[in-house]
Amino acid sequence: MDGEEHSRAIHEFYQIYRPLQKRYNLRQHSHFDVYGNNYIEVWEYKGDVRGSRIVMAKEEDEAACYRRAIEELKSYENNRKDRSNERKAG
Repeated sequence: MDGEEHSRAIHEFYQIYRPLQKRYNLRQHSHFDVYGNNYIEVWEYKGDVRGSRIVMAKEEDEAACYRRAIEELKSYENNRKDRSNERKAG
């Protein structure tokens, strides 16, 4: 994994995460170390109370971890939009 690919993955993650963070009151926790114990968690909060975990990306490679988290955030956003559309139509 080259540095440019790594930087792109991180940049893309935050491009997707930041707007969702504001809209749905999300918080993320991540951990990366030299032993490959890498993970990113994203939690939904209601006020100051932690709700459900919406992302759990765990990969040995840091960039792969960000890519997995990106996929899960996109899925979360699509599910939220689908639920919103069902409420409007129902």
